[in-house]
Amino acid sequence: MMERERVNRPSSEIYVYATNKNFLNIYDALRIDKIKVEVTGYDPETRRQTGHASAWLDRADARLLTHLVAHRLFAAVTGGKWEKFGGSQREDGSIESRTLVVEWDEGDGGRFARNPYRLTISNGPGKKTALGAVAPAGKATSLLNMRLTEPDMIKIMLAVGAYISAYETAHHHRLVAEKVRELDAKLAERAGQPARNNAETEPERQARVVPFQQRSGQAEASTRGSATYERRSTYNAAGADAPRGGMRSIEGENGGLREGRASRTG
Repeated sequence: MMERERVNRPSSEIYVYATNKNFLNIYDALRIDKIKVEVTGYDPETRRQTGHASAWLDRADARLLTHLVAHRLFAAVTGGKWEKFGGSQREDGSIESRTLVVEWDEGDGGRFARNPYRLTISNGPGKKTALGAVAPAGKATSLLNMRLTEPDMIKIMLAVGAYISAYETAHHHRLVAEKVRELDAKLAERAGQPARNNAETEPERQARVVPFQQRSGQAEASTRGSATYERRSTYNAAGADAPRGGMRSIEGENGGLREGRASRTG
C-alpha cells in the first residue's frame, strides 16, 4: 500500500491513498463548501487506468464522517451504511448523478474483517427530484469500490478533519459573514423584504492592548488593579480615518465600577 499526505507544497490534494488496484484521491473544494472524493481503478500489469468515479461531499458531512470514524462510532450510529446522493447538469443538458457510499462490512464469517470499510462511488444518469436534488435514474455508467482497513480509514479522515479545521480558522471572518448574510436573507424572505447586502458593512474588528500611559480619553478602557487595557475597534471597510462613534469607558475605583460614555468625534 502507498499513501501520501500533501503538506509540503500548495496543492488541491488533501490526501492520496493507494492499493495495488485503486487510488483514492481527496481534493480541496472548500471554496464551494465541499471536498471532492475520487476513486480510480488501476491495472498493475498493464499500468493503465481501468475506471474512474467521483463524488462531492459537503463540509458538514465530511466533519460528521471524521467524528464517527475517528471515534469508532460509524457502525453504531449509521447502522453500517452511509449514503450521499448528488449530481449536476452537464453542458449538453443531461443530468449526471454521483453517489458516495461508505459501509462497514466485515463480510460473511468475517471474510473482510481486516478491511471492514468499503467505499463505493457510482456515476451515471440522473434526474431531478421535486425538492431540486439529483437522484440516480438508471444503471451507473461508472462504479468503483475499494476496501480499507480501519486504521487507514481513521488516518484518512483525521487528515481531512484537520485540513477542514485549518481552513475554517484561516477563513473564520469570511465564513461568519457568509452565515450572517444567509440568515439575513432568510429572515428578509420570510418578512417579504429585500435582503441587505452586508458585504461592505460588516468589517472585521481588531483589538490591541495599549499601556496605561498611552491611554486616550475616547478609548474604551477597563482598569483592574495597576493594569489598564484599551481596546480600539477599527473598521477595515471604512478605513483608518473614518469617523468613530461614541465609546463607552468603564473604570474601576477601589473595586467599584463607574461607567461613562465619550462623545462622538470626527
